[in-house]
Amino acid sequence: MRRLPLIVAALGVMLLAGCHDRRAGVKTLLGDGVEQWGKKLPYDHWEFNFFYPLNLPALVTQVYLEDGDIRESIFQRLDPTEPSQGSVRTWSQRVGGFPANFNIGKALPVRMTVCWDSVIDKKAYETEIWFSRETWQQMLAVYPDTYRPGKTYYRNKMIVGLAPGGKIKVWLKDNRNPVVLQYPARQSTMTGDDMLICKNIPNRIDFSYIEANGYDPFIRDFIKGKHYPYGNW
Repeated sequence: MRRLPLIVAALGVMLLAGCHDRRAGVKTLLGDGVEQWGKKLPYDHWEFNFFYPLNLPALVTQVYLEDGDIRESIFQRLDPTEPSQGSVRTWSQRVGGFPANFNIGKALPVRMTVCWDSVIDKKAYETEIWFSRETWQQMLAVYPDTYRPGKTYYRNKMIVGLAPGGKIKVWLKDNRNPVVLQYPARQSTMTGDDMLICKNIPNRIDFSYIEANGYDPFIRDFIKGKHYPYGNW
């Protein structure tokens, strides 16, 4: 992971270096003051991991993360994108497990840009996610652990699902309960020449090989008799 000082605010406001708080007056998409959400997390860090539906592979190539401390992190070394073993035709209520080794954030996420390749679509995508205040509130709240009376936990593990058609969903892990779907303030996916940040990121999947030779046997067997996008994502 490589970090760069963030010089452009959430709405394109230029931040000037100096003795003033760089976060002051900067607003998110929902009008929240960034300084309100840039306070120290009640835990050391939060984690995020990426999953794809069973037998519909995808691979994350790079992630850009802007957080509540007005910091931009570039993740070039990432934890593996894993299959969600229980996600067939629709996402499982559990999706996948943790922990993360490299996919770690130190402040609340404001915007995440994900560069990823889809095997089934034979194309690369760029997905931009602006997180909502509801997600921040959930990540800061303390929850009683019903499995361990007297104990508490935080929703500090984020799950990002990558599906055919460039579809992405985001959840927070909720202890041993079903994952909690998140509703970003804004989310968009681009591909091809429309991509901005991810346009020059090399693909890690050889789409030309798939075009020439077809899908791997396990994918062909799985999608046989099914209709694209092979589920409700």
